[in-house]
Amino acid sequence: MSNKSRKIKTVAEAVKHAGDRAFRRYGFSQREIVARWPDIVGPALADCSLPERLTFPRDEKHGGTLYIRVQGSMALELQHFEPMVIERINGYYGYPAVERLSFRHGPVPLRVQKRRRPPPVLTDSQKKQLEDQLSGVTNPELYQALYRLGSEVVAEKKPDKTTDRRRFQRRGMGSRMPD
Repeated sequence: MSNKSRKIKTVAEAVKHAGDRAFRRYGFSQREIVARWPDIVGPALADCSLPERLTFPRDEKHGGTLYIRVQGSMALELQHFEPMVIERINGYYGYPAVERLSFRHGPVPLRVQKRRRPPPVLTDSQKKQLEDQLSGVTNPELYQALYRLGSEVVAEKKPDKTTDRRRFQRRGMGSRMPD
């Protein structure tokens, strides 16, 4: 029996190694190029393109061809930006990994975009209550941060409903007294 203790691997470590093998199969020694594609080429080009594989000449690790799936007529647009895209990819890798791009037409899955929620709308009484609670804060930056946080919390609560009471209600014959 060896003295090496067997360390339990986390699921993330096991999946990472399995993913590394799959990405290497398609020529991506670093899977980050797929994950960081919007950061490399920009969000406009990333919405209509997706890197598929990276191939190198035999026994070399530079001067490769990156195959990119492109949606619709954006292949022509991306072809015009080819020098810039190659420069950005090589800058990301840190060496001249890509020499040319090869485009293939096909559907590109939509990226999930985070949408910002609109700022909460507070009633006058909620604003007054929040300002009263923050009256002791003297630092303006802290006040603004706490006000934004407080407005999110206060907006979650429904304002107290005001009851609209009518003093007199007309029913049936109105206000006539029976004979």
